[in-house]
Amino acid sequence: MSDHQNTAEYREARRLEALARLQILDTPSEQAFDDLTGLAARWLDTPIALVSLVDDQRQWFKSRVGLAAEQTPRELAFCAHAIQAHELFEVPDAARDERFCDNPLVTGEPNIRFYAGMPIASPDGELVGTLCVIDRVPRELSEVQQDTLRRLARTAELQLQLRISLLESEQRATELEHQQALNQRLLDSITAGVVACNDTGELTLFNNTARLWHGTDVMKIPASEWGLYYDLYEPDGQTPLAIEAIPLLRAWRGEAVENTEISIAAVGQPLRQVLCSGGQLYPEHGGPGAAIVVMHDITEIRRASNLKSEFLATVSHELRTPLTAINGAIGLLRSGAIGNLPPTSERLLRIAQENSQRLGELINDLLDMEKLEAGQLDLQLKPQLLRPIVQNALEINQPYARRYQVSWQLESGAADPIVRVDERRLQQVLSNYLSNAAKFSHAGGLIQVQLLIEGDEVEVQVVDQGIGIAEEQQPLLFNKFIQLDNSNARQRGGTGLGLAICKELVERMDGQVGVRSREGAGSCFWFRLPLSRAVL
Repeated sequence: MSDHQNTAEYREARRLEALARLQILDTPSEQAFDDLTGLAARWLDTPIALVSLVDDQRQWFKSRVGLAAEQTPRELAFCAHAIQAHELFEVPDAARDERFCDNPLVTGEPNIRFYAGMPIASPDGELVGTLCVIDRVPRELSEVQQDTLRRLARTAELQLQLRISLLESEQRATELEHQQALNQRLLDSITAGVVACNDTGELTLFNNTARLWHGTDVMKIPASEWGLYYDLYEPDGQTPLAIEAIPLLRAWRGEAVENTEISIAAVGQPLRQVLCSGGQLYPEHGGPGAAIVVMHDITEIRRASNLKSEFLATVSHELRTPLTAINGAIGLLRSGAIGNLPPTSERLLRIAQENSQRLGELINDLLDMEKLEAGQLDLQLKPQLLRPIVQNALEINQPYARRYQVSWQLESGAADPIVRVDERRLQQVLSNYLSNAAKFSHAGGLIQVQLLIEGDEVEVQVVDQGIGIAEEQQPLLFNKFIQLDNSNARQRGGTGLGLAICKELVERMDGQVGVRSREGAGSCFWFRLPLSRAVL
């Protein structure tokens, strides 16, 4: 006997052992497999679809659509050929295929002319059968149909994996009970609240943390009495949470629950703020179904965030008052209110004033970012002509142009689109773009501002011919507290918040921001806004 024969026999023996471990031959029909053959016949438009399992003597059909026979001899089975490969096996016209043209299943009933079978592997990787479709006329599957058959076959493999788990249940009964108890202890020991429900929406899991937060074991009391023990609120802790907005019910309905914040007020406990994430356990089933939600207590995080906001507001207020006085005093001195100053004094006062202005910018940026993150920065959006806003920004920021010895120019054109924006905040964005362009341009450079209408959007571009930005650094530009690792950039200063604030502001006006640049060849900072259909 050749080595090849020995290898083939060894592989077949392993395959048959894997099939035997499944203990699936000659078992009653199962809905999961019947659904697969039903879907295969419907989606691939064939009269026959089978889940076929091949042993040493026959192929037996675990599920069948359009075929009365429960099995056929292995030597006649198309599937016996299909399991020799790990890829889809397709026979467009069996009557013209020398392997099958004289097969009784082709010359007689069921008159097979077309066959396509995708091998099904057992949990340990052995090819034990196929999910196949059969037609009585020659044809070929499209790429989409082939992909569908592959996906359905993978689902059949998942069912075999599940079957192995179920078959071992008797032997592992004690082990599973122990594991369940261990899982429950684990769930009860974690500091996150975990709740789950079954397909009908009934609670099936409520761990110790969840019971503590709700003040009772909710699973042991009727739903009608839940309100006696706790109330659910919106994040503000005051607005009652609508029933349909309860995270577990949302997950049960199939909605995505991602970082959803709610407040829980249990009897005898302080208000607790929690962050919820979860979803359906079997979303592929469609419709309402078993779901799980994990809740994290963020009460202290929110309290710390509020304290930080209050601290920043207080500090900023306390800093602004003396800073305003300092700026005013320096301005008077530099304006000659007490007479001409020596050049050395003038130089020191200029440095002091510049640093005071930078400190004021930092305070304003910190406050704006804090308000944006807290959702407390209200935008007054209304339709407005864009070109006058841009022209005004150029005029307001003319001191930057003089300071860095650059000039800017608004591209001439008839286009004056209408956008729905907060004018003051859009001015803030433009000022940041223009000041950055001035800082990083060469003396004598020209900064061009362009308005380009593309479809239902307008793109505003601020283009300089300055030092440019390395490609690897560009994705970081709109992050908070980012200053590029560039000695020239550090000399020009900045809070590292300006562009992050621009991004937040533009996005809240339904727009986008971005940059195009090459190192040493200038930069183009842009933002896009949707055009408004309003008539002014």
